[in-house]
Amino acid sequence: MPLDPKIIREAQAAYRQWNEAELRERLHAADKPSTQETWRQYVALVEFCWKLAPEPSEWQHAQKQEALAQYYERIQKFEAWRQLRGKRA
Repeated sequence: MPLDPKIIREAQAAYRQWNEAELRERLHAADKPSTQETWRQYVALVEFCWKLAPEPSEWQHAQKQEALAQYYERIQKFEAWRQLRGKRA
C-alpha cells in the first residue's frame, strides 16, 4: 500500500515545527545563567546589602529588645488566659 503524499507532507511539517520549537527553547535557555551562577549573584547581592546597611545604634537596639520583651510578656498572658478558658486561638 503506497503512502499518501499529503500525510507525508503533514508529518514533515509537524516535525519541522517541533525542531524549530526545540531550537527556540535552546536559544532562550542559552541566555540564562546557570543555577549556580544565579545563586552566586544572589549571595553577592546580599553581602553587598549587608555592607550598605548601617548598624543599629545602642538606643535602637535597646528599643527593639524592649519591644520583643513586651511582646513575649503579652503572649505569655494571652496563653495563660486561653488555657484558663480552654479555648483555641
